[in-house]
Parts: sequence; structure tokens; C-alpha cells
Amino acid sequence: MPLVSFTPTKARLVLEESKESVLVMKVVLATEESVELASGGTLQMLSGVLRVRERKSEGNGKAVGSLVFVDAGRGAAQESAKFQINISISTKKFDALLNVALSGRLPSKLFIDAGEKISRTETRGLSYSLGPKGRTKVWDNKSFATVLVTNFTAILPINVPERALPPSSPDSDQPLVDLPASYGQVSELAEELTLFRSETHHTLMVIVSLFAVIALLILVYNLARFFW
Repeated sequence: MPLVSFTPTKARLVLEESKESVLVMKVVLATEESVELASGGTLQMLSGVLRVRERKSEGNGKAVGSLVFVDAGRGAAQESAKFQINISISTKKFDALLNVALSGRLPSKLFIDAGEKISRTETRGLSYSLGPKGRTKVWDNKSFATVLVTNFTAILPINVPERALPPSSPDSDQPLVDLPASYGQVSELAEELTLFRSETHHTLMVIVSLFAVIALLILVYNLARFFW
């Protein structure tokens, strides 16, 4: 069964009293993806909407949603057509997807398995075809404007906290990281400053006393010479 990948570009949450919450995302076909349309053109030429609904009850086990081609109408350009993906998921998975959207982020990528399997090698609606460029996906949107989606996958981003920087060696050219001093380090520094001030004061007093004694001796010597 063909697997088709999409990239979300915008998201909004629809809340309504007494109804299931719906997360609406604007999506485009992934860059590396290619799906041809039976009506002409490719799916990447169209803009699309993904509607993810919280499923309160158990699913039927066969399909989780649908892929719908919305025709632009008679006489309108093919680029005016759109597609819509309707998905219902369990409350637990819906909450995980909702938390990512409310944090200001979007899923990295979205995948759907689309098409109805009719045999081991054939699917209805969305299938594979061999063309000049090799094997390609083709959506018969003329006969099957609505295609079953049997599986839905969302790749959600995860924030990993940054690791602490390893201690740098003395020979390293990288600058050292200044870390704030702890309370113990500040107390130890204050004690060392107090001790240094006390020792300096004591040394200064000794020097002053020594100069006073020398001055007194000089005075006594001069007086002795004067009277002799």
C-alpha cells in the first residue's frame, strides 16, 4: 500500500463545546515525494489541509481516516484544486500531538498509508505505476476522489537538553567558562582577606614602632653631643 509523506507548515486548534477537538494543519507534499493525479498534474502542485480529530471511541480497525480530492470546479485552473486529509486518533496520541503544537512547534513529517487493498499486489484509488522515470505513485482522483487512509504516522520533535561542557586542559586554546562562586568559596575568601588585613596591620605597627625607636635614639645622640 503506497506510503505518502507530507510536511506541515501551519497549525491551529479548533475547540467547540460538546464536540471533539480538531487540530488543523496546513500541509504540502514532502520535497522528496511525488504523486501524479489522473486528472492531470501532480499532488505537490496543490495545497492541502490535515484535520486530526480526537477519537473518543474505539476505531473499526480498518481505516483511520480518508484522503479527499477537492475539485476546483468547472473552468477553474487545476492549481485551484485542493486535498484534505481527515484523521482520527486516540486521546493519548492526540494529546501528544497537541502538546507539540501548543509549544509552538510542528511535527517534522507526517505519513499516511492510502488506498484500498484489493489483492496482494493491487490497491484501489492510490497505486503504483511504471513510467519513463520509473515507479511512481498515481492517485486516480477521477474515479476515487475519496481514498481510505489505513495508517497515520507523525514524527514529533524532541528537545534534548545541552550537555555540560567538559573541563578544558591547560594546553587547550578554548576559553575557560567562568562559573559563579559558591557560598563556601565566598566565605573562605572573606576569611583570607580578614587574615591578610590583620597580618598587614601588625607588620605596619612593627615598622612604625621601629622608626619611632630609631628617631628617639637619634634625638638622644644629638642631645648628648650638644651637652658634651
